[in-house]
Amino acid sequence: MVFAAPGEALARAEELLSADPSPLHASVAHQVIGIWQRDFGDTRRALAHLRRARDLAARAESAEREADVLATLGVALVHAGRTRAGLAAFERGVARGSGHTRARVLYRRAYVWWVLGRHGEALEDVRRAIPVLRQVDDVIWTARALTLRATVHLAQGSVERANADFTAAEALWDTTGQEHDKADAVESRGLAAFRAGDVPAALRLLDEAAERYAKLGTPTFMLTIRRCEVLMAAGLATEALAEADGAIAVLDGIGGQSTRKAELLLVAARAARLADEPRTALARAAVAVRLFAGQRRTWYETHARLVLIEARAATGRGSGRLVADAAAVAERLAAFGAPAAAEASLLAGRIALDLGWTADAERHLAVAARSRHGGPPLARMTGWAAQALRARAAGSPRGVLEACRRGLDVLDDHRMTLGASELRARATAQGAELAAMAQRASLVSGGPRRLLGWSERWRATVLSAPPTRPPADPVLLTAMTAFRELAARAEETRSDGGRPAPALEREQRRLEREIRSRTLHMRGEAPGDGDRFDVARLLRRLGDEVRLVELAVLDGRVHVLLCGQGRVRRFEAGLLAEAEAEAEHVQAGLRRLAHPGAEARLPLVEAAGARLQHLLLGPAAAHLGSGPVVVVPPGRLHRVPWALLPALRDRVLSVSPSASSWLRAGDTAPPPGGRQVLVRGPGLASGGAEVSELSDRYTGRRTPGGAATGTPPPGTPAGTRHVPPHDEGERGERAGPAGAGGGATRVPPAAGAGGGESARREREVAGRTGGGRPGPVAVAGGGAAARGATVVLEGDDARVPRVLRELDGAALAHIAAHGTFRADSPLFSSLRMADGPLIVHDFERLDRSPYRIILPCCDTARFASVGADELLGLVTALLPLGTAGVVACTAPVNDAAVVPLMLALHKGLDAGLSLAEALRDARAALPGDAVHQATGWAFSAFGAA
Repeated sequence: MVFAAPGEALARAEELLSADPSPLHASVAHQVIGIWQRDFGDTRRALAHLRRARDLAARAESAEREADVLATLGVALVHAGRTRAGLAAFERGVARGSGHTRARVLYRRAYVWWVLGRHGEALEDVRRAIPVLRQVDDVIWTARALTLRATVHLAQGSVERANADFTAAEALWDTTGQEHDKADAVESRGLAAFRAGDVPAALRLLDEAAERYAKLGTPTFMLTIRRCEVLMAAGLATEALAEADGAIAVLDGIGGQSTRKAELLLVAARAARLADEPRTALARAAVAVRLFAGQRRTWYETHARLVLIEARAATGRGSGRLVADAAAVAERLAAFGAPAAAEASLLAGRIALDLGWTADAERHLAVAARSRHGGPPLARMTGWAAQALRARAAGSPRGVLEACRRGLDVLDDHRMTLGASELRARATAQGAELAAMAQRASLVSGGPRRLLGWSERWRATVLSAPPTRPPADPVLLTAMTAFRELAARAEETRSDGGRPAPALEREQRRLEREIRSRTLHMRGEAPGDGDRFDVARLLRRLGDEVRLVELAVLDGRVHVLLCGQGRVRRFEAGLLAEAEAEAEHVQAGLRRLAHPGAEARLPLVEAAGARLQHLLLGPAAAHLGSGPVVVVPPGRLHRVPWALLPALRDRVLSVSPSASSWLRAGDTAPPPGGRQVLVRGPGLASGGAEVSELSDRYTGRRTPGGAATGTPPPGTPAGTRHVPPHDEGERGERAGPAGAGGGATRVPPAAGAGGGESARREREVAGRTGGGRPGPVAVAGGGAAARGATVVLEGDDARVPRVLRELDGAALAHIAAHGTFRADSPLFSSLRMADGPLIVHDFERLDRSPYRIILPCCDTARFASVGADELLGLVTALLPLGTAGVVACTAPVNDAAVVPLMLALHKGLDAGLSLAEALRDARAALPGDAVHQATGWAFSAFGAA
């Protein structure tokens, strides 16, 4: 009962002791309390109760009872870090017990061997225990023994054997009422799924186990350790570090098991290293090494030493001693049969290579490279990384590129098993080293074309295929509805000048965790990405007039790859770090220019734009020609206002996360019907008057999407779409007459950045034959105009379900609403509707997002840079879902100044221009004062529509 119903077992044991029981019965009660304290409470109290249980068993002269208590005491001693005393207790227990009791003692000693990392001894004791347990039909203990054997198999990399034992154990658990052990079985299946490379299934099973444990009220330290391992494999190292540190604090607070603390410290050290926090990794790993050594847990100690060496290498402490230490760790891990042995050999080889010790490096790398032929994806990645380093040391660029290609193919296949776009993006961090090596090798041996190909190979790959659509999960849908309601209540409280109640904020965070958790469970549908980038195809599409500027970063320097006129040229520009710093200065300048009275800063911002041009384009700025330009920046430069750069200021200019993404956007066909959707969210200080003007311009009347609203009275104060600091991100505010609204009167064939008759013809053909899935055409009201119906949603009609229904498959959407960018959780970035936030997860439920989208709110073009070179945010969520073009804003802008910009933009669209062409003309039509100029520079056109 202590596992199936721990609270009830504890109460029953204490009640029994209060009744002056016999020594035999008192021994049982003290043992139950000892088990409860050992697993759920204070280890010192556990030892006191178990020693009392042992003494009472001796007084009762029951050898079987004494043997059983000695086994429990042995486990507690080992968990307390007193390994020698614990093993001695087991020796006495095995000697005192017989038959069935001895089998149970052997099972528990096998568990201790597993805790100590001595897998051979664990398997031997389980081998002796299982036949006896089966013979006496002890279902519970047989299932426990099978589960333990499966766990040991996993530690040795034998996934198939583990799955067989897990399956047999689960069949037995189904015949019992042991809810704790059933939860443990689910947890173990999650571990098996992780070892087999199925991250979504692992997360789902571990979360299910956590729900089961929560119902029992039992701590989940082992579950936390396993979940952290899965989070790290999914690229969520920062979250893993936070979870591990949180569990350590809880464990310290209750005086819990020393063994679990050491394991949590090891996990935290690994997470810190992956999160690029080497000093934190050093501190956690050093304590873990000391604890494991004191506990005589050599297997774990060796793994902790590996992390310690990795952290030292990351802090720049490469030395011959470090090579020797890494090699020694590799040998010990190999002797254990641990999969991490390849990582240690790769580390030794990498450090030796940095020191110029080529012979030593070759020896270690050759050992690590063996893992490329089998095992889970990340182990094969380690092997291919080692093979690429061997080729680099041998002076073979061709060998480097082949190894990098094979390694990234492995990661591609793994990435596409992930359904959630966030996991796909973060998983690319595993391939960053291979991508960088390939870029360096291609620069040396293949010229600009090859460098462009490799720059594209691992850039914005999350956009290469739509994420898996969220399942029709009633729990998920209920959680999203509740989240919206809570968020709306919290927003109302803030608007009234207060702060939401702590309980409200806690529940909102809980719902966010639930939504995100269930989304991460989604499994990818595609086996891989078959759409490989073709330089020749790109050059054909660009023609003679359009230029595509792709910025690649090698060793901290920006390299400009200028594509057009049938060739690719390379230019060296400035340092990435300097460009990032200058971009931040520009953002600050634009933020000030959004407020009237800051005109004196305009020359400073323009000068900063010139410096940015020098750092980002270098000599390439003089070779852009006179036609349209497409800029493909790295993820870390996503906030650059490209229209501010002097060479780009008066051009047809579009931005794309990758050249591949731009090509796909150009191939996307507009949907039939030409339906336009104008959405006006609540709380806009201006009343969103331009939505009314645009609706009247397009249709001459309103369709029944919402009640007409008049233009605000003259003298409405101008304000600023201001973005104040916020705990979880930034909220774009529209505080004055807002520029937002519109719908295209007709949607031309898919177009790129504009210009170039041959390129335009090719885009038109592509628009007729390729692209996304057609979405449903829902027309509000009767009698759509020839150009397509215009649907206006405002007031209570601007609720998320209705807005999503109208957006699905629309030709153009213009959404005027308060926007929030969530730096801490980018996929919860949102647009405020009447019933709460419209988040990125909502857009991913669309069959097809609108062909064109205009987002006039502040910071709608802000992203979080994650993985190797990926971006998470609203715009990048839309591009794989059928949206070919987006106009969005990278900075706070003046509300009044947006109005003429948006009206001019829609005028250009009505004339058949692309978004980039219409935005160029709209900027030119603005007044020449500082506020309007800054407003124009803050907006960018993304994609190719």
